[in-house]
Amino acid sequence: MRILVVEDEPLLAMLLEESLVDLGHEIAGSAATVEQALSTLDERSQEGETVEFGVLDYSLGHDTTALPIARWLRERGIPVMYLSGHASLDDDRLPLAPLLTKPFTVDQLDATIRGLALAA
Repeated sequence: MRILVVEDEPLLAMLLEESLVDLGHEIAGSAATVEQALSTLDERSQEGETVEFGVLDYSLGHDTTALPIARWLRERGIPVMYLSGHASLDDDRLPLAPLLTKPFTVDQLDATIRGLALAA
């Protein structure tokens, strides 16, 4: 599956990408900000490349969230999951989407992606 990764912590982004590749996925793009992610999505779209899934850090610093990215993906029928070190499943600020709380295991990441891919 071709996955967009949005994570503002460089080391975690690298580990996340490596884990996804080890699980058999392809990284369709990587970004640390909303602007970078939307630009990457637009570029991929113009090039005819598909993004099939989004793994998004919910909080991207300075009171910025990944909601605009999730909206772009969902409008195109692409499943999304959030990562967060600060939010919980009962956080009323979160839109309805699966959430993995950091730290998480590769098995948890894999199970969440597989579950969403099957449901899509």
